[in-house]
Amino acid sequence: MATIEYKPRGHGFESRLAVDGLELLVRGASLEDSAPQLTGSPELMSNVALTALNLGYAANELAYRRSRSPEKRASHRKAADRQRKELLALADFVARLDDRTTTAWCSGCFVRAARKHVRGADRPMGTYLCQECGTSTVECAVPGCPHHALVVPSARVTLCYCAEHHHQVPGFQKLDATMDTLGDYREFLKHESRNADRITKVAAGTIGAAAVIAPVAFFAAPALGAALGSSMLGGSLTGAAATSHGLAMLGGGAVASGGLGMVGGTAVVTATGTALGGALGATTVTAYTGADRSFAIELVRPGSGNPVVFATGFLTQGRSAWSEWQRLIDTRYPKAPVYQVHWGAKELKDLTALLASSGSKAAVRAILIQAAKRGSKGHGLPGIGWVLGAHGVATNPWTVARARADMTGAALASLIARTDEGPYVLMGHSLGARVMVSAAQALGTRSGPPSIESMHMLGAAVGREGDLRALKASSSGNIWNYWSSNDMVLRWLYSLAELGEVAAGQTGFATKLPGIKNRNVSRFVKNHSEYVSAVTLAQ
Repeated sequence: MATIEYKPRGHGFESRLAVDGLELLVRGASLEDSAPQLTGSPELMSNVALTALNLGYAANELAYRRSRSPEKRASHRKAADRQRKELLALADFVARLDDRTTTAWCSGCFVRAARKHVRGADRPMGTYLCQECGTSTVECAVPGCPHHALVVPSARVTLCYCAEHHHQVPGFQKLDATMDTLGDYREFLKHESRNADRITKVAAGTIGAAAVIAPVAFFAAPALGAALGSSMLGGSLTGAAATSHGLAMLGGGAVASGGLGMVGGTAVVTATGTALGGALGATTVTAYTGADRSFAIELVRPGSGNPVVFATGFLTQGRSAWSEWQRLIDTRYPKAPVYQVHWGAKELKDLTALLASSGSKAAVRAILIQAAKRGSKGHGLPGIGWVLGAHGVATNPWTVARARADMTGAALASLIARTDEGPYVLMGHSLGARVMVSAAQALGTRSGPPSIESMHMLGAAVGREGDLRALKASSSGNIWNYWSSNDMVLRWLYSLAELGEVAAGQTGFATKLPGIKNRNVSRFVKNHSEYVSAVTLAQ
């Protein structure tokens, strides 16, 4: 029987797992440690899911002991107890592997891989461990389906559906498919199989009051998965298998089933740009489009040359935005095909209503300050600290809309990465500019030629500080940031919601990186809604 021993080590942790003479020891210097130490038996170290659970358990145990907030303590206690339970169950599975093998698509790492049978775990379906990601799987409960479904190690019922029949992916065979144009995205996202489990929502609880984030899922996916695949396990796993296994761990996954919601989804995609256009990106887009029914990419004008993609923000949102944007785009790209990204209709409506109904700056200030106090101040990747800080993600209209914008950008990046079209020109206003920045930052982490030809951001609701290297790397041309000191929405709403952070759309980016150009349009733009009608795009 497996045992686990946790010990605090200064500001960090140590967790020792033992089963049948095998051992797995993990050590972290702190919650922000992005390179924890892993030692032990190869049989345990080679199981990525097992190592992820051990690290997740240790991190939550430490966070529980250090946190002063009753709400956070309760959440970390619950997460640690759950991870400990599944860690011990999975370790027992590793110790009971026999010689029976099979090969099937895995709903944990989305790879067609070999899997070994677990002796004595056959009620009613035989349980196997994937030899790529280490997760426990069973044959899909749909008769005749050859794929394997995830099963929680401690589960008593092993009738489960694979990711294809769960509608977590459009189809295993489509995970690496390409598209001719962005307009083909609907065909790509069309599910190959029926949804066999309608009780489980693919993206339930994405953002809102229920978005309490379990740190292990995010940590296991980009930070741990990528590191294990490339270095900690000596490169024994492929990047896709090592990274994406975290998305489907522990009975339903992270992004694929909404466990991390918008915030985690964005972080996963941005931190693993090499997975864009592949299995990981497909799960993200599938989850997002299932959560945001207003999401669409509309070809508003056919043409020739590099396609233009634009997105609106709050106060200017709407499905008929092309009539307002046409003048702006035609002055610079008169013959280009133009796509509009429709997104976050509910969130943008709620945010606009907040401004319209509050009646005063003081009322909005009180709402934002109260909610923002619960938000995350951390933005570092891939340390654990960011995730633990995001536990209390605020649910006021601003932070909900912001999170939706980030996830829209992550989904857009994944779709762009699998097209043969481009490079693209990205444009956005307000939170629509944030959509484009999120997409560009994700694309900027990929190898190969840039997917973006240039960018134009109007009154961008993004911070002026920070590491902009990925943003710059995403584009072969200039990234233009049009800012106005007259933008009171960014001056007080953005600053309050972001705990004093200054928006790039109000003062410009604080960077000397070549290719990121600030353009002061204060002379022409007197408020947040005037950018599209007043600005002329730079040549």
